[in-house]
Order: sequence, then structure tokens, then C-alpha cells
Amino acid sequence: EIGTGSTTAQLVAVEPFLGRPADDVDFAVNHWDNLPLHTKDEPYTTPQAKEDELAKDPTWVPRLVSPVSASNSAYYFRHATQQAAQLLLKLCLWPAAQSIWSGKEGGGQMLPSTVTEDMLEWRDRMLVAEGLEPLSLERLAARAHELGIVTGVCVHAFNRWAWAKADFTVEGRKFQAMIDALSVQYGKGASEAKKAAMKSGGYAFIARDKVYYPPVQRTNAGTVYYAPCATMVELSVSPGTGKVNLLSHKTWLECGTQIVPELVSGQIQGGVAMGIGHALYEDLPLHETGPGNGQWNLNRYHVPRASEVAVWKAEGVVLPPLSRTDPPKGMAEVVMIPVV
Repeated sequence: EIGTGSTTAQLVAVEPFLGRPADDVDFAVNHWDNLPLHTKDEPYTTPQAKEDELAKDPTWVPRLVSPVSASNSAYYFRHATQQAAQLLLKLCLWPAAQSIWSGKEGGGQMLPSTVTEDMLEWRDRMLVAEGLEPLSLERLAARAHELGIVTGVCVHAFNRWAWAKADFTVEGRKFQAMIDALSVQYGKGASEAKKAAMKSGGYAFIARDKVYYPPVQRTNAGTVYYAPCATMVELSVSPGTGKVNLLSHKTWLECGTQIVPELVSGQIQGGVAMGIGHALYEDLPLHETGPGNGQWNLNRYHVPRASEVAVWKAEGVVLPPLSRTDPPKGMAEVVMIPVV
């Protein structure tokens, strides 16, 4: 994947679950020791009976890397990133918070309350629930390491026009997640047995109890994960010269929940301008007089200027998400298509 927008979106995607953006993000890494998985990479041609048999192996997945493209990568990547963040909240921060809130004599702050995991929320980078003491990520992390519980999560997700899900058991806790493979890292205070389990990459592989892959027939579904977009352009054409003059334009985009609204706005503006350039101005001759002769630059290649894209009469409308849980949809070149 390319683009600073992709990097920023993945950094920000963890914030609802961890209270802050991630510090680092790496792209284009698709072989790692943390998850010892194998595949024949035939997610669309393996017969259903054969896939059902292969799925009994907890280290097998239909494909290592999702078939992403720029116009839907926000949907694919955000899912795996947020699944990992959610599990870190479930397996690390929530148990650490319980330990702190109930740690005083007589049951602590938590004794008279009925706080559950789904009541947790972040405010000003502090984990809160009901009227309990706000806890910082640093304090929670320190307690998690002291307890030797999960402090790191690595996941793998698979999509065949629907997400795979699987059952797991970690430290006696059973749960289901929208992933098909999981590894965890334990804190510094972990038992010798846990430390021994953290082999390659410092992570312990958690064999799934059961996996539920979308049926092979699902390959034929007509689902799409990119954002629908529409644009109306007001223009005038000179009957004498054929010159086109843009008067105004308005774009509507439905991209689900925005991860970084400023990037969405910038993509609308840039995509519309790019579409106008493709439709009206940008052109290169073929053969010997073309750009291959080394004599071409922006002095000869007409990239549209602000005055040619009706920049002061431009409007972009991002439709609100359909629900609180409406996932982000990728956009990329989608914005320029209706203009062209």
C-alpha cells in the first residue's frame, strides 16, 4: 500500500480502543514469525469440502494477504488493526484495570459497582468507567506487565465478501473474534510456562478452537467495500472555440465512518481536480515528440490550476455514517471517476 493517508489512518484506527494513536506503523510486511501460518493461497478455487478439511489445522489460512486495492484498503486494513486493538483492550487493559480498581482492602473501588467491559471508554487519554478512578495507559501497562498477563497481540484476518471468525481460549477465557489466527505476548512478570510458550518473535501462538470461514460460494457475491461517489458540474462551452469553463461543482461521498476527516476532505478536493485535468487538459503526444524525448516538463504538460477547477465554487459533502458501527470505506481514485 502507498500514501501517507494510509499510514495515518492506521495510526489513528487504534485510538478508540487504546486511548491514543499508535506510535509506529509498518507497511508491506507480510511474512513474520509472530504468526506461524501457511497457505496454498487458493481462496477462490479450493472446493468447499477441501477447505473444510484444511481449516481443521489451526495454522492454515486461505490466504496470507487480503486482495486489497487503494479504493478499499481502509476497509480491509482498519478491520485487522482494530481487531488487534480490541483484543489488547479485552485481554490486557481490562484485566489490568480490574486489578487496580479492586486492589484495595475490602474489594476496592470496584466492589459496589457493576462495571463490565462494554462500559469502558477513553476520555482525555484516561480509561474510565462509571465513577471509578481514571487510569492512564502507562499505569495500565505497568500493571499488566507486573501481572504477567497479555501485553501484545498479533492477528490475522481473512475476508471473502464477509469476515472469517474463530473461537479462542486465552488464559482460561473463551471468546470469539472476527479473525482466524492469533498470537499473544505476555508481560515481564509472566510465569515460566508462559515465557516458554513465547517462541518465535517473542509471541505465543494461540491455536483457535474453531474457525468459521465464509462459504466458498460467497466468492460470487456482489459486495463492494469502496465508497460510492457522485459529482455534479456546472460548466459553459464556447460555441466558437469549444473552450470549456467550469463554473461550479459539488461532490457527494458516502464513506461510512471517517477515520481522519481532514484526509477525506483533501482526497475529495484532489480527486475532483485530478478528474478535471484528465477530462479537459492533461495530454501527451505519442512517439518521438512525446515525453520520452526528455524535453517535457510542467511548462508543456497542462496540469489544471486553481482558476481552471472552480476552486472558489467547489463544494464537497460527506454523508454521515449510517450507524455508529458503520465501517470506513476506502475512497482513493473513486472521487475522480464521476468527474471524468
